[in-house]
Amino acid sequence: MPAFRQSGALVFGVLFCLCLSLSSPASPLCPAAGVTESAVVHSVTDGDTLRLEDGRKIRLIGINAPEIAHDHRPAEALGNDAKSALYRLLAPSRNRIGLQYGSERFDKYQRTLAHVYLTDGSSVQAAMLELGMATAFTTPPNASNSDCYQAAEHLALQQQRGIWARPEYQPKTSNQLSASDDGFRRLRGRVSRIDRARNGMRIMLGEKIKIYIAANDLLYFPQPWLEKLPGKQLEIRGWLHADQHQFFMQLRHPAAITLLEPNVAAVK
Repeated sequence: MPAFRQSGALVFGVLFCLCLSLSSPASPLCPAAGVTESAVVHSVTDGDTLRLEDGRKIRLIGINAPEIAHDHRPAEALGNDAKSALYRLLAPSRNRIGLQYGSERFDKYQRTLAHVYLTDGSSVQAAMLELGMATAFTTPPNASNSDCYQAAEHLALQQQRGIWARPEYQPKTSNQLSASDDGFRRLRGRVSRIDRARNGMRIMLGEKIKIYIAANDLLYFPQPWLEKLPGKQLEIRGWLHADQHQFFMQLRHPAAITLLEPNVAAVK
């Protein structure tokens, strides 16, 4: 059985098989449709990143876990818990995993992008989402499993598990925002207008929240659907940035938008 490292300490994954107090066994949702490669995990970097025995870093496609402390920044709430949860999920498979690569193979940090599965074919991403230890987040072109990951997240959100019990993960309106609101946020508001920008499209929620969609991502957002949004109530999710007296968020896929109006169909 391969040895497994977390934070530099040599331990054996099997010791944690009975300690997975945060969850039941890995999720039956999003089972493997095919595995490109089998591998062995050497260490867990954080709640959405692994290092393999051959030295490669694997970034789990389709989810985002709270950050651990790094670069003189403190850990985000439940960042260390998410890392521990991922670590323990691997124990039943003795740290052996299957990888299914995304259509975009590497991110800007040269990490390998992959859907990760245990030896029984269950999805590590779906398990982390059901635990409430990560959010579902679709980054094109790696959009496969998006619907399935959102369904897994919904189970945790309904039960207010993990991060979903935290105040920073509750939806806010523009009137509730302050300059300290940055990082991942859920926002709600009514679309006041949509403007064509030089390099994409801008959607305004009221007068304070700017949503930007870059031109190369507009292909994922059907034009007739976008044209129906003015006047509609939305919930959006993503990384929020303060811009003087306004707030800015870039969206890359319609999975980041929830329509709160019953008479507008969601993008399929």
